[in-house]
Amino acid sequence: MLVGLRWWQGDAYWEYSDGVYALTGRLVLHGARLYRDVAAAQPPPVYYAGAGILALGDDVGTLRAGLSVVDLITSLLVLACVWRLTRVRAAAVAAGVLALATPWALREHAQLVPETFAAPLLLGAALAGSSGRGGDRRGATVAGTLAALAIAFKLAFALPALAILLAARRRVRALVSAAVAGAVLAGAFLLVFGGPLLDGAVRAQRQTGFAGLHYVAGLWTQAGWNLLPLLACAVLAWPARRRAEDPALLRSLAAAALGSLLLLGTLFKHGSYLTAVVVAEPPLLCLAAAGVVGAVRAGAAPRLAVAAAAGALAAAQVVSLLLEPGDPRLFTRPLARSGPAWTMSPAQVDAAVAAMRACPRGSVSGGPPYLAFAADRRIAGDQPDQFIVANASGLARFRAEADRDQPRCR
Repeated sequence: MLVGLRWWQGDAYWEYSDGVYALTGRLVLHGARLYRDVAAAQPPPVYYAGAGILALGDDVGTLRAGLSVVDLITSLLVLACVWRLTRVRAAAVAAGVLALATPWALREHAQLVPETFAAPLLLGAALAGSSGRGGDRRGATVAGTLAALAIAFKLAFALPALAILLAARRRVRALVSAAVAGAVLAGAFLLVFGGPLLDGAVRAQRQTGFAGLHYVAGLWTQAGWNLLPLLACAVLAWPARRRAEDPALLRSLAAAALGSLLLLGTLFKHGSYLTAVVVAEPPLLCLAAAGVVGAVRAGAAPRLAVAAAAGALAAAQVVSLLLEPGDPRLFTRPLARSGPAWTMSPAQVDAAVAAMRACPRGSVSGGPPYLAFAADRRIAGDQPDQFIVANASGLARFRAEADRDQPRCR
């Protein structure tokens, strides 16, 4: 399935942030210092994860292959969760496969964004935190450590991480483990990167401002439309909760789903986008699978009808995106003029990359970071995150470096 998804995706340009993190990862791989030489708006792990993959092969194909492995880990964790919830092999395998093809997992497949890594880390924390019967405390320790690692990829992930830890069997130990792991990571990051880390990952984020309510409401409506099938089936897990094979895991997954949905509140920050849905889909899928299995076992016709309708809507959205990624009308929320289509098709990317490679020697790109990455060309000032340097006053020196870097060639 991963091979088929790679063929479908090609080298299309989907996500602005993917290009930012990829090009920054390349700069880090070649010796650039985060927060000092190159502006960075997130904690270090996402950039070093990108650099680590690119060390195996500095091109789009290697990047997508490496990130597909991360998606596969999420898929296997979904399989494990559904197996523990239902003990039905067919349901577990089906859920594991579907984890690669839920609407936003498909749209964001193998993209270098923090959510790609947070999805398995948070799901793993929910799985570990719900284990540990009797005197076994290792599950809580693992859960706390994984939650801290997720937050290290993006500070906003503290919302689902905290919800998961509060729902853990041994919540105090889980919270203490997360605090210790978080303190160790924060101390190490500050020791290596110092004050510039806070300037980029904390202060600059506050300086970007807030989006208007009309724009954010549109994003919420889009998220609701794409999550509706999973939410409808996840609700079915409630009447079946007493027959769940692992009630503790059911609680942990419900907490993970709720905490992940709270991330949609961060869309008010200017520059945020719906990639947060990538984190919400896996726990909702696990709950949905448990709800459907419960409905089948109970022979509850109304619940099965809800599941069938939700499945049909989800299939329509996914098929629409697969067949018409440039204009996925059923994937896009009703009545919207445009939706989360790809930005450029593989053919358009190929043409843009060829034009960029034909630019005169010594010129730099002022265009999208993804195209500069694919063409292996320098971007102005070696500053891939054009959004953050343009909108954060504390990063003015990076913006000045980019403005001085001439001549430009798109």
